[in-house]
Amino acid sequence: MLYLDTSALAKLYIIEPGGEAVEALAEENEGGLSTSVATFAEVLSVLARSLREKRISRRNYQVQKQAFLTDWSAFHVVDVTPAVLSPAPRLIERYGLRGFDAIQLCSALWIGRPLFACFDLRLRQAAAAQGLSVMP
Repeated sequence: MLYLDTSALAKLYIIEPGGEAVEALAEENEGGLSTSVATFAEVLSVLARSLREKRISRRNYQVQKQAFLTDWSAFHVVDVTPAVLSPAPRLIERYGLRGFDAIQLCSALWIGRPLFACFDLRLRQAAAAQGLSVMP
C-alpha cells in the first residue's frame, strides 16, 4: 500500500518537482493508493491556488480537477475518526506537527505500515521516526 499525503498526491495533477517520482511510485505499487479524507479538500485547494496564481491555465485546471475527482473513488480513503486521531496529541507534541500533517500521519499509521510518500520535511521525519518507509 502506498500512502500519499497532499504534497505527494497533488503532484499527480500539477507539474512540480518530484511529480515523476510520485507517478513512478504509484505505477509500481500493487497494493493500491491510500490517503486521508482530508486530502480531498487540500488537493482541490492546491489546484485552485495554482489557477489563481496563473501556474496553470483554466483549461488545465478543469482537466486536472476532473481527473482528480474521477480518481478519488479508486483511492483507499481513511476517514477522520476519533480512533484514527487517537495518536495525534502525542505526535503533535513529539514532532511539532501542524494539524493537517498530524491527520496525515495518523491516517497512515491507522492502515498499518504503508510506504509513505511525502515532500514535507518535518512530516517525513516524523513518519520515519514512527517506523514508516518514506519516499521518494
